[in-house]
Amino acid sequence: MDKDQVEIILDKVFPVIKPDEVNNIIFDVRQTAPNEFTLHTLLIVPDEMWDSFDHINRDAFTHAVKVKLRHKIKAYTDLNVIFDKDNTAVMKQSDFQEEYEIHYYGK
Repeated sequence: MDKDQVEIILDKVFPVIKPDEVNNIIFDVRQTAPNEFTLHTLLIVPDEMWDSFDHINRDAFTHAVKVKLRHKIKAYTDLNVIFDKDNTAVMKQSDFQEEYEIHYYGK
């Protein structure tokens, strides 16, 4: 399977498998082995939830979401994915909207 096919599959499966605490998932796929793909991922979460977490709970939440998504992706699609440690982040919904508006609309 190639990178483009994996992107199409993940576009369809992420809305179904994403945790309720995650509003949106934006990702880029890199093929790192014949049957393994690395995801550069941005998880968009509600402001209130993210603001209520301290540093330790933020790290724990991010880790838990990545583990859940990885297992569900494997179960639904039989794809082996890894979330890139340095290129996976969480962003609050308001920060994402502000960044999106500035980047795409020149606000």
